[in-house]
Amino acid sequence: MARPLRIEFAGALYHVMSRGNERRRIVRDQADYRKRIDWLRRTVETYGWRVSAFVVMPNHDHLLVRTPEPNLSAGMQFLNGSYTGYFNRRHRRVGHLFQGRFKAQLVEQESYLVEVSRYIHLNPVRAKLVDSPQRWPLSSFPGYHQASRALSWVDYRTVLGEFARDEAAARRAYRRFVRAGVEQPPPSPWKDAIGGLILGSEAFLARIRKSLANRSDDAGLPELSRLRERPSLDQIIEVVSSHFGCAATNWCSGKRSNDPGRAVAAYLARRRFGYLATEVARRLGYRGPSGVTRAIARVETADPKLRRTMAKLERRLC
Repeated sequence: MARPLRIEFAGALYHVMSRGNERRRIVRDQADYRKRIDWLRRTVETYGWRVSAFVVMPNHDHLLVRTPEPNLSAGMQFLNGSYTGYFNRRHRRVGHLFQGRFKAQLVEQESYLVEVSRYIHLNPVRAKLVDSPQRWPLSSFPGYHQASRALSWVDYRTVLGEFARDEAAARRAYRRFVRAGVEQPPPSPWKDAIGGLILGSEAFLARIRKSLANRSDDAGLPELSRLRERPSLDQIIEVVSSHFGCAATNWCSGKRSNDPGRAVAAYLARRRFGYLATEVARRLGYRGPSGVTRAIARVETADPKLRRTMAKLERRLC
């Protein structure tokens, strides 16, 4: 069975999500909510983490955490294992509480820090549990909204520092930023994630690839080979056009084409192998990055048969 790839290094910034087994609740009442947050506090203090944002939802939670030491897995085992023990004792149950292993995505601070923090804080609004994030007390947002509600173990400064040097001015600016996301929901930042794992610039991705160069091959980690080395754009186009039986010469600037093969090639190049949208647009004849984004959106919502085809083509290219 494939395992999630863990990329750990000192100073790494992650978006982490833990989901309830079979999407069931991980908290049943206010006592559980308080205990989940308290175990997060203990984890932060024990492992030296710097948490800039969190939200606890009924059946999952999200963290934005920096690890000064490469100890994300150890800390998450402590957090989820300890809370599961409490939950099972209190509710007289046995077995797994969380759905498999936690999900972790590397985030480049310079490019996506504030976007990911807003994404986390808007979770209760997207779920229609509240109409504004400050009405959901089970997150770090109340401490951003009002200094008197700040938690001592949450790192507010890193996010607020992106808005202003003066703390009060920074809080006002961040409140406006989040409010704008309520009024006009922004696109998910994860639409730009490479392989669903890395959110950052091409230079950031290159640094991660370099750090993976000496890791041994592992059949249980398919994401490793995909991130470590990638096929050229020409190889992607050749494999996809051959499969769909179409001429790749039709995928060029000035020629309109609704060929599903072109959209599949765009998806594989951008989402699975990390090519820049501008590169993909130029090579496949889209007018610009927005054309690539729209094409990818179409295939991501395609029927299961096309998704199975994309997975098959990806395996051929790895």
